[in-house]
Amino acid sequence: MFEKELDRVRKQLGQQLETRQPYTPLSVILANHDVHPAYRAYFDAEVQWWLHEERAIRASNPRFDVNAQPLQQVLSDLDVLYVQHARFDHEELLSTIEAAAKTRLNFLCRPRTTLKWFVFRGEPTKPLYEILLRLNYLSDHQYLLQGIRSWAGSRGDVSANEILSVVEFERIIEKIDNDAILDLSQEEFVQLLEPMYQLFADVNPELPPETVPTEAVIIFLDDKGAVPLSQALERMLYREELRALTRKKFMEVIDAVIATIDEAGGVIPSDPSFMQSAASEELGAQDDILKMRYMRLAELIDEDSRSKILRKIFENDVARYDELVREVLLCPSWKEAAGVVDRFYAKQGTHPDSAVAMEFAQALHRSIA
Repeated sequence: MFEKELDRVRKQLGQQLETRQPYTPLSVILANHDVHPAYRAYFDAEVQWWLHEERAIRASNPRFDVNAQPLQQVLSDLDVLYVQHARFDHEELLSTIEAAAKTRLNFLCRPRTTLKWFVFRGEPTKPLYEILLRLNYLSDHQYLLQGIRSWAGSRGDVSANEILSVVEFERIIEKIDNDAILDLSQEEFVQLLEPMYQLFADVNPELPPETVPTEAVIIFLDDKGAVPLSQALERMLYREELRALTRKKFMEVIDAVIATIDEAGGVIPSDPSFMQSAASEELGAQDDILKMRYMRLAELIDEDSRSKILRKIFENDVARYDELVREVLLCPSWKEAAGVVDRFYAKQGTHPDSAVAMEFAQALHRSIA
């Protein structure tokens, strides 16, 4: 999704960082103010990660006591020089541009999910100090990043060596995000999308002025568990073809959903189609959405991937595969769909963090989002 915008970001960064030299120094990238600060921060964090890996290599060599005080100062000075003289060859430059463009767009649209996958990269646990290093790649949604850093700081001096599971990390992110959102006014909540509006304004001149794709906002809301809002926008997208969303229109949708909830006595009705006007129209809309989701999934899972998923997760049982896919794609939001997938993996004994399980779950997620 949003491949056209990603291509434009990649092209823009490629032009801004173009050089005839075999290497592009980090210092040159950081000094180039034509490059958006978010992407400069990504390159800087990548070098810091290289340095982290270099330190790990040193520490793993038993022949030298790198903790000896005289060496500590020398190595500290060396680390500073490493950063000052860090450089990207052509291949690394292009791969980092690719990663930076994808990561930023994903983080803007689905911050909770991106944090989980980007930080843990499919591993079940991570040391806290590595988690904090990974956060340095990200610049948007600062309230969320600072919330995680503040939580880590509250753990005390021993926190750097603490091992955190991906499940616990998800819980921490959800609490930080929910606590922050509860304190926001409706205007401030809409303001969270400001970097998204700026990005799409820069890379998609075909969009109407001061808008973002409605699908991007739906993904954002699903990621936050704001189901009534995301469902309201999804219906407007598929029934009214509201493909672009202004800030004003988004505020109107929020007001309408809040009014509906207030009319229901402050309780979100259990029927996910409570804002639909007629049952027949609802069935038609559901059919259209289901078809579109199947089409998205077909684009995301090619024949080779499907064969691999069938073999490793479903033991080549096509009927069981089709049954799960249909159940997931019928879910009104990813939050409910994720529960279906998690329960299936648990029942099957499939490790949810395995490469194939994650590939399948991500494809399903993107089909619904």
